[in-house]
Amino acid sequence: MQVILETDEAWSLMSFIVSQIIDQTGVSGAGKTALRRWRTDRAVGAVEMDNLALAMNEALGNVIDDKTTRMIRRRGRYVSSREADSRFDED
Repeated sequence: MQVILETDEAWSLMSFIVSQIIDQTGVSGAGKTALRRWRTDRAVGAVEMDNLALAMNEALGNVIDDKTTRMIRRRGRYVSSREADSRFDED
């Protein structure tokens, strides 16, 4: 499975998460100000937002890869990628 967030989708997700942190947690006034400034610095089209979107996609891809089990052909039979990895570690 492959999931790739477009920059505007990543911005929406980031904006929602930051809003929830500001509204739903006990962050101090200075913390809320810092979070708002951080969010403003990552507006759609900003280089910072492009970098954040890339980082989010990389992290999301890593999580999906860790959770995915693939079948690999080994010596005429198929084994799961997890089983193949564990055998490789033993060699």
